[in-house]
Amino acid sequence: MAWAAGEGAAIALRALVYLDLLLLAGLLLCARRTAPGEASAPVIAGLAGAGAILAIAQLAVTALAMTGGDTAVLDGPMLGFIAFETSAGLSAIARFLCLAVLAALACRTAHSRMPHTALALAALAALAWTGHAGASEGAAGTLHRTADILHLTAASAWLGTLVLLFAALARSRTATGDLIAALRRFAVTGTVIVGTLIVTGAINLWAIAGTDTLPALAASDYGRVLGLKLLLFGAMLGFAGFNRWRLTPRLETASRSAMGGLRASVTFETLLAMGVILAVALLGTLPPYG
Repeated sequence: MAWAAGEGAAIALRALVYLDLLLLAGLLLCARRTAPGEASAPVIAGLAGAGAILAIAQLAVTALAMTGGDTAVLDGPMLGFIAFETSAGLSAIARFLCLAVLAALACRTAHSRMPHTALALAALAALAWTGHAGASEGAAGTLHRTADILHLTAASAWLGTLVLLFAALARSRTATGDLIAALRRFAVTGTVIVGTLIVTGAINLWAIAGTDTLPALAASDYGRVLGLKLLLFGAMLGFAGFNRWRLTPRLETASRSAMGGLRASVTFETLLAMGVILAVALLGTLPPYG
């Protein structure tokens, strides 16, 4: 598996887009629910602003890719076609509009209100019209995009909780009541998140690759990257299970070693999530049987 410098930059841009939107939606969705505390208004505004810039950058990269890098043909009609007549262009425009409004609102009002979360989730959902899901058609395409939106939402809830937990653990040397209560809530919500990721992931795999030629998939670059993603996901599950069944009960007995263990576990789980996001960014550029 090899790609040119331009392709590598496009993959890195995709990874940044996913990271930004998953984190933004997750921080708003999970604040004071599955994790203690919340992100500050400047953080939300910064993530929204960065996401808006990334949306335009991705639209520019898409335009260059569709014209073979020939900027001479990127006149007004061509740019209009790419922006408003292609799924990738419409996705970028929708994300830009949602995130620009969210950035403005976050600078002026409290971000715990429903409109902020709705705008972040709408921008995240627009990613379902890129990559393989964006190329799907008919009823199968609708199912694929619906599963993709649910998959992204569940992933954002997991990532947002991890980051908020990481921040709470960094601030406190001992387990607080808010932290323990949040961990208990996440123990329940986490089961729903994992179940959603597994079911929607299976639907996405079926929509992309089918079920009759899985051996051929395993021999492709797509299959190898997918295998790496699943390994990283499995490792995240391992850390999450250790947190839930070993560390959280020990926190309730005021164990300092449990606090240290939880900090380390959440750190590793978050790093693994970064690896999953990079794998997802790469998968969207690979044909399943190439």
